[in-house]
Amino acid sequence: MAKAKKVAKITKAPKVTMVEYSMKMVIPTGQYANVQPEIRVKAFSPEEALNYIAPHMNRLWKEYFMVNERAIQSAPVAAQAPKPVIKPVTVVNKPTEPVGAPATPPVEVPASPTSNAAVIKASGVIDSCKSLEALSLIENQVNISVKISKEEKPALLKKIAEKNLELTIDSVGKDDK
Repeated sequence: MAKAKKVAKITKAPKVTMVEYSMKMVIPTGQYANVQPEIRVKAFSPEEALNYIAPHMNRLWKEYFMVNERAIQSAPVAAQAPKPVIKPVTVVNKPTEPVGAPATPPVEVPASPTSNAAVIKASGVIDSCKSLEALSLIENQVNISVKISKEEKPALLKKIAEKNLELTIDSVGKDDK
């Protein structure tokens, strides 16, 4: 008997090159508002393309995500003490001030940025309020808020009282018609 020869089949792998890799992302910027960036690159592998695209998409996400609903943050103002001026001292015999004399006035500390943002937001909500019921809810929130400082609450409550008067006058005028 003749032995059969084993023939190895050699198959050539198709040479595939990536022409383009694309990534698209929807970034919500506010209610019913979106940004849809798309980045397309030519790369040798999907991993290489993703490594290039991902940092750019992350930066876009951080920049545009819910931009319309972010609270306005004001930069904290650093209070700088005035530089002391050294003058020569001349000793004169004066009577000393009585005990309990008024001390130097207290230095006013600027409000925290969180408080400023909360006040700005509350002020905007008060201005846009259209009903007495909603205004009552806003007043309750201002009273219990821990983000609004005790010093800023009276001004907001005054603004609420003015808005209450305005809405009351408007509702009386509508009833007369």
